Amino acid sequence: MTETVVHVTTLEQWKSVLDVWFKQGYAWSTGDKEYDARLFKNGGRFLFLDDYITYSINNPDSKPFIEYSEFTAQNKEDNKMAKVYEVSQSVFDELQRIKAHEGTSLIGAITLNAQFIKSIGVGNKAILRYLANDPAIEFKVKEQLYRLSRIDDAGDKVYMTFSFGTPEWTILEKFAFTAPLEEIKKWQTPAWDIEKAD
Repeated sequence: MTETVVHVTTLEQWKSVLDVWFKQGYAWSTGDKEYDARLFKNGGRFLFLDDYITYSINNPDSKPFIEYSEFTAQNKEDNKMAKVYEVSQSVFDELQRIKAHEGTSLIGAITLNAQFIKSIGVGNKAILRYLANDPAIEFKVKEQLYRLSRIDDAGDKVYMTFSFGTPEWTILEKFAFTAPLEEIKKWQTPAWDIEKAD
């Protein structure tokens, strides 16, 4: 992926860019999906997206950057293309079953499964468009992520995380390092157990 650099001047712009990237599945190098407004308040004005999100007070190495207005214009253009939603395997399988609507009409299948459709956190309009074969809406199975956990000396569950590239532990599940199974296995030691991340 080519690195994207966006120059922001307000906290609202900072949050807006992060919103878009978080929705696309990206996170900070620590795996967090937080706005971390203090980084902006401490002078962060350039947001970088490569394999993960980083920031800088200035633009090191004078990398080509785009202004926030250009970023929003590009994002509007991208939104005209197919919208992809990631869901669990079980939700995907159920949507395929409803879409096939064997033995009934599509409307009948939707009516029978209305509660399930409402429970998916995507929005009813997108789901209905998908079930009606709208090519602009796509659902795919979200890659299963894993994390490392262990019980510490006090009997508390702790999770592996990183601080400035060094493995550490945290009691907060939301700050746990999550990755696909192959990557997690690289960090596993006898002290840490692998578990699925929700």
